[in-house]
Amino acid sequence: MNVVDKQVFIVGYRKSDNEPWQTSGKSYWNLEDAKANANTQQFHMPNLKIKIFKMGRAVPVEED
Repeated sequence: MNVVDKQVFIVGYRKSDNEPWQTSGKSYWNLEDAKANANTQQFHMPNLKIKIFKMGRAVPVEED
């Protein structure tokens, strides 16, 4: 059995340091798309704090 590492990137935002991080619920498979979305959000709403979170997991791959 092989193990494949998967990574998912999520863009989070909040208005102040005292608030919890919120997301749109969308995930991105590569970092470039996540950065592009974060830059777009920052352009349209400059007072938001933007952060990219990386979530990963190892998924077993069955061999036939």
